[in-house]
Amino acid sequence: MPDINAGHAMVDELEQERPWLLEEAEMLAGDRGYDDTNMLERLWDDHAIKPVIGIRDMWKAGEDTRQLMDIENVTHDYKGTVYCHCPVSGKEREMANGGFENDRETLKKRCPAKQYGITREGQAELPRVSGLSDSDR
Repeated sequence: MPDINAGHAMVDELEQERPWLLEEAEMLAGDRGYDDTNMLERLWDDHAIKPVIGIRDMWKAGEDTRQLMDIENVTHDYKGTVYCHCPVSGKEREMANGGFENDRETLKKRCPAKQYGITREGQAELPRVSGLSDSDR
């Protein structure tokens, strides 16, 4: 039986026989064999359980990163790691975690220099993006 089928069967069993475990659980960890949109949505939407599950590389083109939306100095990889790029030096930095936004049910990602209060080269040249504050870059 594939891991994901066993994962759904486990959640089914917990819902029927031990629902208190699902009520008390805050997260569920698993390897990428449990990477399934239905499982992720089921855990979060039905039980408010944060899935901590490795994901499979589903990118077919073979690139390492892709531009995030239309933000020219922000990229991400298939795992969801987000990077900012200095417009002057071209240096790539992994963005810092800026907390959790309940309204959007998402993690905030911020430029590490901005998050930690460091003045950085190229700061004045960063593009202004509609809908994103300077603290979000």
